[in-house]
Amino acid sequence: MKKYLPVFAICLCAFIPGRETRHTNAVVEKLILENKKIKVTEFDSEPGYDVCGPGKHSHPAHLTVLLTDAEVTVTLPDGKTIQQKAPAGAAFWSEAETHTVVNNGNKPVKSYIIETK
Repeated sequence: MKKYLPVFAICLCAFIPGRETRHTNAVVEKLILENKKIKVTEFDSEPGYDVCGPGKHSHPAHLTVLLTDAEVTVTLPDGKTIQQKAPAGAAFWSEAETHTVVNNGNKPVKSYIIETK
């Protein structure tokens, strides 16, 4: 019976509806909700790793809601870097952008990115 337990666990996880999870480095990207009007993605990043997508990437206009405190380094396409700190519960709007964002704190960073369609 014990040898079948891992197979059962994998099969069970495959049938959880409405959830898509992608692991990239030490980042977990999970689709929370998507319909015709909105897309909500949860990002969970370990220290030293990308926060909201792998490497240099782009987002359409979106709302970010921090679920934890965050200390990040944002690198813009022109190479300019910005150090930012924000507390859990902070929310901010961003127009469409391309960037690299790295968790430079010593704790995991968890956030929601909410895109309207």
